[in-house]
Amino acid sequence: MADKETDNGTSGKENKKKSSSGGLLPVINLVLMLLVLVLGSFIAWKLVALDVPLIAGEEQAPAPKETAWKPGILMELDNVTVNLADTEESRFLRVKIKLDVEGEEDVARIDPHKTEIKDLIISLLSGKSFGDVRTQQGKFALKEELAYRINMVVGGKPGTPVRKVYFSDFVAQ
Repeated sequence: MADKETDNGTSGKENKKKSSSGGLLPVINLVLMLLVLVLGSFIAWKLVALDVPLIAGEEQAPAPKETAWKPGILMELDNVTVNLADTEESRFLRVKIKLDVEGEEDVARIDPHKTEIKDLIISLLSGKSFGDVRTQQGKFALKEELAYRINMVVGGKPGTPVRKVYFSDFVAQ
């Protein structure tokens, strides 16, 4: 019996030693991982901040100019009323659209195309269903599509001259 107590006494001390050394290893691993993470982040930050090209012989693209945002000109279009593409019941949509353009030269570019733009709006809206235009996401998608298509009609390139499309009146029934 004395042998068992001695065995139990020594095995208990050995268990305490194992558990105390086992708790130190995860802490060391954690400190090393944090050190590697901080060092990697610092190196990545320095590489991004470099002004020289990363590959010899290639020129780096020029940084875009910082242009101050200035308010544009709101150009109002005529009211448009169309029947929606719903087949279950007859629904209509009435909208009044304002185009946000940058300057007078953009207004001059849009004016000759007003008939084409109105036809574009009628064609686009009459192909939509009530479910497409009644949600917030549907209205946002419609604005984006209108701006893209109007810019394609007027300028041939997306992004100019219409910056944004606003609905000043929107009734769907």
